[in-house]
Amino acid sequence: MTDTPTEQGNSAPRYDFERIDLDSGSVHADVVGLVGESRRVLEVGTATGYMSRALTERGCEVVGIELDPDMAERAGEFCERMIVGDAETLDLEHELEGERFDAIVTADVLEHLKEPLRLLQRLRPFLKADGYFVISVPNVAHGSVRLALLSGRFDYQDIGLLDSTHLRFFTRETLEQLLDEAELGLAELRRHERTLEASEVRFNADAISPEVMEEVNGDPDARTYQYVAKAILMPQEGLREIQRRLREVAELRLRAERAEELEGRLAELVGREAELRQALIDAHDQLLRRDQEIAEMTVQVSKIERIKASLPGRLYLALRRFPGVRALERRVKTLLSG
Repeated sequence: MTDTPTEQGNSAPRYDFERIDLDSGSVHADVVGLVGESRRVLEVGTATGYMSRALTERGCEVVGIELDPDMAERAGEFCERMIVGDAETLDLEHELEGERFDAIVTADVLEHLKEPLRLLQRLRPFLKADGYFVISVPNVAHGSVRLALLSGRFDYQDIGLLDSTHLRFFTRETLEQLLDEAELGLAELRRHERTLEASEVRFNADAISPEVMEEVNGDPDARTYQYVAKAILMPQEGLREIQRRLREVAELRLRAERAEELEGRLAELVGREAELRQALIDAHDQLLRRDQEIAEMTVQVSKIERIKASLPGRLYLALRRFPGVRALERRVKTLLSG
C-alpha cells in the first residue's frame, strides 16, 4: 500500500502527504519502521516533512535536506536542522562536517536524481559503522507498465510509477546492482504490491491474451509497486560477492515457490478437468438414454398411427380419451422438442 497526496487543491505542493499512519502498511510507514526509534537520521528529500514528523515522534533526531525552499520551511518544524539545496550539488562535506548518522533515508528520491549512485557514494561516509540506508523506489517493471508498453504506451503522469519528474527507473535487479556499486549490502528488501487494475498506469485489458495476463499476474515482480530496502555498509568485495550469492539463492527460492504455486494451480485444474470429464460422461449417458427412449417411443407412435389408419375416425377419437394414449403423445412431443 502506498500513501496518497493530501487533497488541498492546485496550490498544494506536488509531494504533500497526509500524516503517516504507522499501522497502515504503507511504504512511508514501512520506511519509518525500518529506521527505528531514537535514531539520529539524515533524511534526503523531506518534502513537507510528513516523514520527518513521524520520525521525530518516535524519538529520532532528524537533519533534513530539501531542494524546495517552501517545503523545506514546512519540514523544518520537525527537523533539528534543515539544509536547503540540491543534494546532488551541495557541498555535503561542509554541510555535514563531523556528523555521523544511524540511518540515512532516501525515500522516493533516487528516481529523481541524475546520478543516484554518486549521491549514495557521497553519503556513505556520514553513516556510523553500524548505520544503514533506508531506501524506497517505485518499480517500473510493475505489470501495468509492462502491459501498457505492449500497446506502445509510456505516458508520463503527475505522480506515480511514471512521474514526469523521474530521471531514473528501477527494477528489483537494477536496485540491487545500484547497491552493489555503492558498496552497500542489501540487509532487507520488502515488496509493496498493488494489483494491475489499481495502478494509475492504464492499459487495454481487452487487448491482452489470457495467457499473458496470467503470466504477468503470476510474477511477484510484476505485482510489486514499490520496493523498500535496508542497506548496510559493505566495503569489502568478498562480502559483496557473498551478498550476490545470497541474492541468487533468494531468486532460486522465489522461482521454486512460484513453481510450487503453479503446481498447486495445475492440481486444481486437473481436479476441475476430472469433474468436467465426469460431467461430460454423465451428459453422454443421458443423451444415450434419451435416444433409446425416443426410439422406443417412435415404435409406439408407429403402432398408434397404424391403429389410427385402420380404425374409423370416431372410434380413434374415442380411443384417445384413454389417459395412457394421451400421455404417450405428450411424452413423444416433449422428447422430440427437447
